[in-house]
Amino acid sequence: MIIIPIGDINPRRRFPFVNYGLVAVNVGIFIAFFFRPEYERIVYYYGLIPAEFRYRDLFTSAFLHGGALHLFGNMLYLWIVGDNVEDRLGHLGYLMFYLMSAAAAGFVHIAFNRGSPVPTIGASGAVSGVLGAYAFLFPRSRIKFLFVFWVLFFVRVGTLYLPAVAAIGFWFLLQLFFGLKVTGRPMMGGVAYWAHIGGFLFGLILVLLARQMGLVSRPRRR
Repeated sequence: MIIIPIGDINPRRRFPFVNYGLVAVNVGIFIAFFFRPEYERIVYYYGLIPAEFRYRDLFTSAFLHGGALHLFGNMLYLWIVGDNVEDRLGHLGYLMFYLMSAAAAGFVHIAFNRGSPVPTIGASGAVSGVLGAYAFLFPRSRIKFLFVFWVLFFVRVGTLYLPAVAAIGFWFLLQLFFGLKVTGRPMMGGVAYWAHIGGFLFGLILVLLARQMGLVSRPRRR
């Protein structure tokens, strides 16, 4: 069975040009650099390597991806949930939030992979922060999923809707499960689960603090 998120039921008030811009930049960088023969060197130079930490890599690594599926997965989630988070935080606030989530996820990844020489790349830490904010701000919003179910020659294709708090909460529990499972083991190019966990928790806490400080706009009345 395959389940893929394809949208949400959550209206917005303003055009999310920052979110769409982030998607465009990520896709543009991938197209411009991924197919170059020296891409591996680019990854080692701009990727986040715990054993060779540089502050700039917290951000540069978030705009590189390891393949088309890696890029597609991150951008799909960002496309679905980022517009509503930008709507509530404002354009500049959302951009700062995204970059801070990327940095926080990077620091958590380093903490759990100290001394590792393996470069980590991808926007998933920043996107996890956006998911955390979305789950907090829109817990009852419904996320639309496409599912494909098959048994032998029987195939069923359809859609289902899940509350954001349930869908994103289940995703977070999976990250926590696998993160605890790989803790203490050398990371050899696998998934950076603790970057996802750190980004998610940072995003959730930061948007909570932002709302307490009056930096989050009020929800749209229906």
